[in-house]
Amino acid sequence: MKKRQFNLSNQSGFIVADFLFSFVLVISCGILIFGFTFSLATVEIAQYIVWSTARNFAAGNVDEQSARLQATNKFNNLADMFPLISGRGANATPWFTMTAPAIGNLALGGIDSDLSNKLGSDKLNRDPSGQIRQPWIGAKSDLELKLLSGFRFPFLGPVVPDKTDFTFPIRAFVLRHPSQSECFNFFSMQKRYREGILLLNQTEGTNFNFSAYDPNKYVPIEDNGC
Repeated sequence: MKKRQFNLSNQSGFIVADFLFSFVLVISCGILIFGFTFSLATVEIAQYIVWSTARNFAAGNVDEQSARLQATNKFNNLADMFPLISGRGANATPWFTMTAPAIGNLALGGIDSDLSNKLGSDKLNRDPSGQIRQPWIGAKSDLELKLLSGFRFPFLGPVVPDKTDFTFPIRAFVLRHPSQSECFNFFSMQKRYREGILLLNQTEGTNFNFSAYDPNKYVPIEDNGC
């Protein structure tokens, strides 16, 4: 019986394996770069949506509730214009979602508990001298990057473990202007007299003494354009 001989030095078939490996590697790198760049662009647009929401809440309005409603409407309008990012509407994508906005003083635990816990003793945002700086007023929405959690390379499987959470808070802080009702209360309810003028008596280095005057004779005047 004649034995069949094989030429082990023939490596012509290895080019197919090299081609498949290179093809998978290039496709995988392209998918990864696309996911990162698309996610970063999504974060920038989401930041603009949240900032516009905070800016509408910061504008002077009839009262705080009206400003909050105006900010919510702004968020909804922008979110509907970007369904691929917000996950809303008929053209929504499963890649990204944005939660409903939290609007107001985000340092309060009931509005943004995550930020409140991280701030700790810095919730009042005081400088070294004890003066209260700009409060933590603005808007916040959670952006979930489902695109990253669902990444899978061809023939290799998922990039990250299953159920990995890619949710990030998007926040914007803008100092809110006083509303019409707040200005009215400040001037007409003698709040300026009680919390401003009378406190000058307790200020060190001043010679003011308004305690001897009759507070009923105080006349409120809107002198700052509020």
